[in-house]
Amino acid sequence: MNSFGGSFPRRRRLSLSENGNPFVRFADISPIRGISHCHFDMKKVLFVCTGNTCRSPMAEVIFNSLAEEKALDWRAESAGFAAVGDRPASQNAIQAVAEIGLDLSTHKTRFLPSVDLNEYALFVGLTEEHAEILKSMGIPAQFVRVLYRAPNVDDKYDLRMDIVDPYGGDLNAYRKCRDDIVGAIKVLITTL
Repeated sequence: MNSFGGSFPRRRRLSLSENGNPFVRFADISPIRGISHCHFDMKKVLFVCTGNTCRSPMAEVIFNSLAEEKALDWRAESAGFAAVGDRPASQNAIQAVAEIGLDLSTHKTRFLPSVDLNEYALFVGLTEEHAEILKSMGIPAQFVRVLYRAPNVDDKYDLRMDIVDPYGGDLNAYRKCRDDIVGAIKVLITTL
């Protein structure tokens, strides 16, 4: 029995606030964290990739910059499924976003299972595989999205839609990734 006169549900409950934005209510988010008792309105998005050194940190700072520019009441953070905690972003990621006036120099990687998922109203995987893993953790599908890139008009045979991992690539690979993320986030922001 909780302080509200009932038992906490065994499944995560996400609702819509008065303004139509999702928020968490009395959530049992996943086997990772157990039952969490929260009932507050939040507008935070979590970008998720593999190592949290390239794509998701770039998505985080790009999203935050665009959200601030458009005066949106959303803020982003990032994490990785295979991240080793407290590592910096890759040098090429830092340089690629610095070229567009953004700063990743203080980024520290976060391992997804150590993140309190109850803080987020939206989860965005950088690939379909990342989104499927999020759903397998108990996050309802309606709160999980994939950050798809625009079709490659320069190469009609390049049919990939996921944001390609630049890890280990040269600076140009990171620039391409950054540009794909900028385009995809501009589309994502129109849906919030």
